[in-house]
Amino acid sequence: MCPLRKSITVSGKASGKTIKTILIPNDLPSNISLMHFLIDNGITVASSCGGVGSCKKCLINRSLLSCQITLEEFMATSILGHVEISYL
Repeated sequence: MCPLRKSITVSGKASGKTIKTILIPNDLPSNISLMHFLIDNGITVASSCGGVGSCKKCLINRSLLSCQITLEEFMATSILGHVEISYL
């Protein structure tokens, strides 16, 4: 079971807009990557390596690879539950 918080807000740095607020269901597996959670919820996440961390295209919040952090880890360390994607 996952969340410490109930939702994630996704914004685009390029557009300056909030793209989507995603509610986090209580029954998610604790090991789902943030990248896959975002993709499963209709957010475009760039990745050419399939989530192994080598292409570095899934960068969020200027310093995190969304494929290398679980949703649970992100929510435990994120104060606001906010994801900023530079190209959106």
